[in-house]
Amino acid sequence: MSSDSRAVVKVYEEANVFVVAISGEVDADEEDLLQAAWDEADEVRLPATAVDLSALTFADNAILDALLEAQDRHHRDGRAFILTGTLAKEVHLLFAMTGTLAYFTFATSVQQVIDQTRPDPTPKNPSHIRPRTQPRSICLTPS
Repeated sequence: MSSDSRAVVKVYEEANVFVVAISGEVDADEEDLLQAAWDEADEVRLPATAVDLSALTFADNAILDALLEAQDRHHRDGRAFILTGTLAKEVHLLFAMTGTLAYFTFATSVQQVIDQTRPDPTPKNPSHIRPRTQPRSICLTPS
């Protein structure tokens, strides 16, 4: 990582979701930041990881490689991997031009991921119980 990195990667746990919040500009120089986040997600092993891209202003193909690799790691381990937030126009264009939008599950916010992965404490009539799956995919378009 360059000492003058224009990216910030923050990680934290909320409820049963591991959150990776990426902001600023991400290119190949920030690969080690992303790798450290995925390693920590693997160590914690929560049922879902939400990657908040709402403050990401620029990205190149390095982030796509990192996201695809992290998603593979999660899915092999039976964990959900969801991208969240409204994508900046340039970031959305990167996903669209590379055809990778369809490879990811999107949610509008980290809170949506938390709400959809939180166990329901109220007992239900067994005829109304539906199997829990990954959160529904919500495709985002630039604003």
